[in-house]
Amino acid sequence: MRHLSIALICLAMALPASAQSTDSSTFELGGDRFMAGQSVVSTDQVESDIFAAGERVSLRASVGGNAHTAGRIVSVDAPVQGSAYAAGYSVSITGSIGGNVSVAGAELRLLGPISGNLRGSGSEVTVSGDVGGSALLAAGDLRLDAEIGGDLVAMVDTIDFTNGATVAGLVTIYAEDPGSVAVPSSVASADRVTIRHNDHPDVDAEIPQTLKDMGRRSIGAAIGGFLVGVLIVAATAAAAVAMAPNAVAAVRARALARPLACMLTGFIAMSALAGSVLVLAITVIGLLLVPVAIALLAGMIFAGYVAGSYVLGVGLWRALGRDIPAETLHKAGLAVLGAAAAGVAALIPVIGWLGWFALVFLGLGAVTAPFLARTTTLATTR
Repeated sequence: MRHLSIALICLAMALPASAQSTDSSTFELGGDRFMAGQSVVSTDQVESDIFAAGERVSLRASVGGNAHTAGRIVSVDAPVQGSAYAAGYSVSITGSIGGNVSVAGAELRLLGPISGNLRGSGSEVTVSGDVGGSALLAAGDLRLDAEIGGDLVAMVDTIDFTNGATVAGLVTIYAEDPGSVAVPSSVASADRVTIRHNDHPDVDAEIPQTLKDMGRRSIGAAIGGFLVGVLIVAATAAAAVAMAPNAVAAVRARALARPLACMLTGFIAMSALAGSVLVLAITVIGLLLVPVAIALLAGMIFAGYVAGSYVLGVGLWRALGRDIPAETLHKAGLAVLGAAAAGVAALIPVIGWLGWFALVFLGLGAVTAPFLARTTTLATTR
């Protein structure tokens, strides 16, 4: 699902610009809004989640769900009912956040109230909006002028507490020079404050239990989502093998024999369909078919990923010197192997993401190659 969301954001960049901005594109589906471009500005209320990426991103209207933003300069100036996720060089959050906030950048200004937990990492970090839950911060220079309802854990070079700073729970600070850090009694009583060197051997033991639980829940959700995705791929591959064993065998043989050609074919097929969305939108009359084209594109991405995962699993299995099994369930197991390997590889920055695209293009090209070949033959014989 994470890859599909990012793919839809990329697709939005090919659509006509919205009425709110002349240099950004907008796509909406099921209450979610996807925006991308040079300068992205959201000025209309969003019913559910928003996904926005650009050089400059600004949310100026309320969001009913979660806000996902990325850009060089990001500002969230409107209330968000759910959680907020932001990454950029300069990130400013002045609107109220109903859930958690996860943010990363060089300059972070967190000025609005946060109902849930705060997780942030930056060079210069300012927190002046009250935090209802716990705060986990990593910063070069941290300025705290807010009330923290839970625990505070911070790894910093320098930290400045203003008169408005208070922490209801435990305060744990890791610093290169612990002697330079002083926590005023107005922030937290001395019995609730621990200051350690940032490479202290008991770091894990001293992290407050609330933040340990928060981390376990986040890791559990990520692992659960990964396993569900792998099972979906395996179930789909098993169904395809059971219903069309010969066709699946042909796709597998085609991809393993000419992987680069299949990747090129998959790229051409996806580019053609993505381009058709733009053409349909320009003709106005074809706007009615845009949702169909988008749904077909999403289906192609999923089909390419399933086929690519199966081919990758077969390739890894054969690399171990094993023969391709004949049973349907065992073949589905190869899809599990490929999907798991692809999922782990996708965690590698940049290279993993490019590899995921290559896997989709490989599977999609192997599936669509016969159709494109017939189309080319018909075109040359007329």
